Amino acid sequence: MIIAAVFFVIASALLLFSLSPSADASPLLSACRFDQVYQLGDSISDTGNLIRESPFGVALPLARNPYGQTFSHPKATARCFNGLIMIDYIAQALGLPLVNPNKDTKVNFERGANFTIAGATALSSAALTRHHVRNPVTNSQ
Repeated sequence: MIIAAVFFVIASALLLFSLSPSADASPLLSACRFDQVYQLGDSISDTGNLIRESPFGVALPLARNPYGQTFSHPKATARCFNGLIMIDYIAQALGLPLVNPNKDTKVNFERGANFTIAGATALSSAALTRHHVRNPVTNSQ
């Protein structure tokens, strides 16, 4: 267990120190020859799935500026923030395009997908309801 933890820390440090904010792939990551990236996470890594999942998604503040207007897009990106996130830097370091939300049916997923949905839970809505917890944002788990 301790060896695995040490390995994880060292591998994470190598990955983080090898990331470059430029579009050029870092030598360490390009040596791995990754050709796809898949993202799972929470609201800080949602690249636009929430507004595509919810029937009222276009009414959410995320669907309007300033969410993404300085992210090299003239319109909102439906992210929970304005700017690049960690998965964007990882994709750039790998020399890959930015990872699209998997609920965007108009894009190509040949290079990966982002399955993150802001507000998603570990339990189903039914399980949360049994504990008197309501998640008005999403039904995703």
